[in-house]
Amino acid sequence: MDSPHPNMGPETTPRSQISEEHAMVNIEDVELDDIVIAVIGPTGSGKSTFVRLASGHDVQRTTHTLTSFTNDILAIRFRDQESGRHVVLVDTPGFDDAFKSDLDILNMISDWLNSSYKKGLRLSGILYLHRITDNRMAGTLLKNLRVFRKLCGKDALDKVYLTTTMWDEVDQSTGERRLEELETEYWRSMVMQGAQVVRCQNDEYSAKKIIQQIVSQEAARKGVVLQRQMTNLRERKEIELEMLVEGQIELLTKIDKARKAASDASVLEELQKEYDDLAVKVDDKLCQKQKHSSSWLEDFLRFFLHGGK
Repeated sequence: MDSPHPNMGPETTPRSQISEEHAMVNIEDVELDDIVIAVIGPTGSGKSTFVRLASGHDVQRTTHTLTSFTNDILAIRFRDQESGRHVVLVDTPGFDDAFKSDLDILNMISDWLNSSYKKGLRLSGILYLHRITDNRMAGTLLKNLRVFRKLCGKDALDKVYLTTTMWDEVDQSTGERRLEELETEYWRSMVMQGAQVVRCQNDEYSAKKIIQQIVSQEAARKGVVLQRQMTNLRERKEIELEMLVEGQIELLTKIDKARKAASDASVLEELQKEYDDLAVKVDDKLCQKQKHSSSWLEDFLRFFLHGGK
């Protein structure tokens, strides 16, 4: 894309036409005193539903083509009736998107944050949405959570709101039991470092109460810069490297299973090609990293990829 700004979708509204109620906006339309909140989470966790309930703006992400704006960062600007402040909800693509890898989505979010930081904008909060209907933290959900934690950094967790959704689809006792498990096990370290647990009951009232909570807490801690931790280039490269290696390990497992199953030669050839392409990317990242400093991760990668040579 030739535009200097991250793509915000095909139907954003010029500043002069922005309604006092709500509107989809570009990053240049966001003002310095706006309350900016990122909405992040796995695909299907209810991000767009939350945005609709909180803002009154119904954003329908389409998925019928590779070029549809389901993969875009969408920003909705509206006025919070309680405080009178303008709020911007940044609706991000879900992890495990059909057309983009988690790394692509991580880069997309980081690029948007970098652009907003250069403009002087500051995030007031990050909502990480999780379905309370999920009866266990499967591998994919755990991976999403790891990516999210690395994206935030430990110093930014006091502005993170771990938000459970879809309470209307589970009985109360089951939901409370799952929430306790999340708080005491999977989210425990984040909560201890300042993250807050909130719940959206799939209604306008609870969604707006969450927004008002963030607005209120932001007023009490002005001047805190969240993006500095989130967009730190060194941490971002570390995340990219770890995710690439995870991809290699997954491919090696697939190759091993295919060989044992005596799969078609073309299948093995395709898997090997994917692995080789990924190896080139990892080697490139390692070369970049070696120019700066060494770490335990680099030593591990050198041993894993090159037999310790």
